[in-house]
Order: sequence, then structure tokens, then C-alpha cells
Amino acid sequence: MMQYIPILLMSSAMAVAAYSLVNLFLKTRGKTKEDWRDPPPLIFRLFKPVVRLFASDVRSAMSDKLYGRINTRLSTGGMNYAILAEEFFTLKFVCLIFMCIISYLLFSMPTEQGGEVKLIIIAMIPLGFFYPDIWLNDKILRRRNRVAKEFPFLLDLLVLSMRAGLNYSTSLGQAISNLPEGPVKEEFGKLLREIRAGKVRRQALLDLAGRMDTKSIHNFVAAINQAEETGGEIVEVLTLQAEQRRTERFNQAEEQANKAPVKMLLPLVLFLFPIIFMLIGFVLVVKLSETNFVPPFIVNLLV
Repeated sequence: MMQYIPILLMSSAMAVAAYSLVNLFLKTRGKTKEDWRDPPPLIFRLFKPVVRLFASDVRSAMSDKLYGRINTRLSTGGMNYAILAEEFFTLKFVCLIFMCIISYLLFSMPTEQGGEVKLIIIAMIPLGFFYPDIWLNDKILRRRNRVAKEFPFLLDLLVLSMRAGLNYSTSLGQAISNLPEGPVKEEFGKLLREIRAGKVRRQALLDLAGRMDTKSIHNFVAAINQAEETGGEIVEVLTLQAEQRRTERFNQAEEQANKAPVKMLLPLVLFLFPIIFMLIGFVLVVKLSETNFVPPFIVNLLV
């Protein structure tokens, strides 16, 4: 049975290559510019030709619910203009096939392999399918941390501009121009462009909350929309939002500081305490050996 595996792999590779050539010919005829795209990540650039060939076919097989969920996660990670949802889903299968080939090549090596090595090689196969998800989750986490750091600064600038006499849209543009490059400046700049293009501010804010999918942004959007509906002062709402965001950042930093001793406990137990016990035990055994209380074979182990 094993001798047929290379033949099957070669046949599959030839079939995929033939399909890719036909698909490439059909798609290059209607190729359009993609200047609207952001620079893609390294993992996508490595498999970009293969992913582009099969992305449209995979899209037809995806459900709308799955497509929307992946698109939301890409928007939250700030990658929706770099990778399309169907391309991301296709990338998972491409990585899976790539890891299957790597695992087969490692199994085919003539060197002796223990059970642990074979188990690691087998575990690499599902890792290929889930690695894009792991990468995207890490991207989302880092982006949310940056939003939590930069968002209170934006609110402070908005409050100062509006108290100086500027209206909401002008204050938002002034605040955005003074922000450092990052997700907050990018997303709120997009919000400002949508409002200036004629989109209703309430809907533009809801779209912003959907793209970023962060608790602080959801609270901000809900507070602004509620103030507009009830006729409240937006300046007061922004002031309260800024104070609340600073308080949340302080509480989060305090929580992380309180968790630090607990996180340090495991390395202490694994690395430091055994050495201390060994030193104390060695001294005790030496002292007890002087009184002939310890059996001779234990003393010989220490010599």
C-alpha cells in the first residue's frame, strides 16, 4: 500500500496543476487592478498564486453565515482590505495541504524516528489548518490593545476641540490629524470620510462599531447615538467617555499587576524551589552522615 502513495500524490499534483493552469487562463483574461488593497501579510504572499486560483470556487461553497463571520474577524484585525474572506478560508486549506506534504516528506526520511517525533509530525497536520486562525487572533488582540491605548487620547482631543467652539465633524477631523498612525486614526478617518460623503452619522457610527468590534467603541457609539436621540450635550458625553476609558485602562493595568505574582509562581515552583530543596537536602544528608544516621549507600551517592 505504501508504494502507491507517491503515485497518488503525483497524480493529485498533476490534476491540481492542470486545473490551476485552466483557472489561471480564465481569470487573467478578466484581471482587474487591485490598488484598493492594503499590503498583505507574509503568510498570504507565500501562497498568493494558489489562493487566488481557488478563492472564487471556495466562495461559492461557503455559507453566508461563515462568510460574514470571517469578514467580521478580518475587519476587527484590520485585514479586510488585505485579505478577502474567501481568500482567508482558502488559505487554511492550502496551509493544510502544505503541512500534509511536509509531514509525508518527514515520514519518508530514512532516519530513525521515535514515537515522540512521529507524534509531533502528525500534530503538524491540523496545525496547518488552524495556523491562519491563530495568526488572525493574535492580530486582533494586538489591535485591540492599541485601540485601548490610543482611544482615550482621541476622546480628550475631541473634548478640547468642541469646548473651543468647533462642531463635531470639524473636531473629529482636527483630533484625527493629531493622532499617531494606528488603528484608531485609520478607522475614525474612515468614519469621517463616510460622514462627509453623505452617510447618516448614526449608521456610520454603527458601521464603525461593527468593524472594530471592541467594547470601548461599542460603548462610545451607543452613548453618542443616545445623546443625539435625547438631545443631550455631546461634549458632556465625550467627557464622561474619556474619564471612563482612562479608568478602565488604570483598572486593567492594576489587574495585570496583581496577576504578575500568580504568573511568577509556576516558574518558581518548577525551577527555583527544586534547587533550594536540593541544596537544603544535601546539607542535611551531610550533617546526618557525620552521626552515622544515614545509610552508607546514600552517602556514596553524594561522594
